[in-house]
Amino acid sequence: MSFKPTYTKNDVEILNDECVYKGFFEFRKLTLKHKKYNGEWSQPMVREMMVRSDAVCVLLFDPVADKVLLIEQFRPAVYQKDSPWLIELVAGMVEKGESDEDVARREALEEAGVTIKRLEYMFKFVPSPSGLVEYIRMYAGEFDASKVNPDETHGLDSEHEDIKLHLMSAGEAIALLDDDIENASTIMGLQWFALNKQRLLDCWK
Repeated sequence: MSFKPTYTKNDVEILNDECVYKGFFEFRKLTLKHKKYNGEWSQPMVREMMVRSDAVCVLLFDPVADKVLLIEQFRPAVYQKDSPWLIELVAGMVEKGESDEDVARREALEEAGVTIKRLEYMFKFVPSPSGLVEYIRMYAGEFDASKVNPDETHGLDSEHEDIKLHLMSAGEAIALLDDDIENASTIMGLQWFALNKQRLLDCWK
């Protein structure tokens, strides 16, 4: 069974689109109206949105060693919580002219020091559809765990990255779902992996 929303983007009218801030992120102020389910049009409304490039996340999995590689890094947006260092998947924003595969391979090398062999598409999602313009596309990436030194740190100094590696068994990675992991893409990636590990192994035979 396939699902399609009732309306499309053709049922939205943008009355005004204003950039109110442009830095590392961009904020835009939109005035718009849209078709309602009763067939009428809504009243004009104002919505502020943060705009950023789409991103690619990669769950690194070695099917031979049955190991998963996760990363840990500082995230300033959660600095008020118990710890602003989060366990995550390798991830990066899509730059102009890049394919998802380009991003996955670049970020795996920069953030974890590994070379991806094969990629398998998982799914895509909108992290915060009420105010963030971004799609995140999820992949599983095959790597060689024997070439990983967990004591090394990675990341680009130019991007103020200081990344620690966590190499663990696939079972240990899935068990992290029972802990208080706070990164949404990591939670969803591990859940997908828990449900589809065998299919991924069959695909990579």
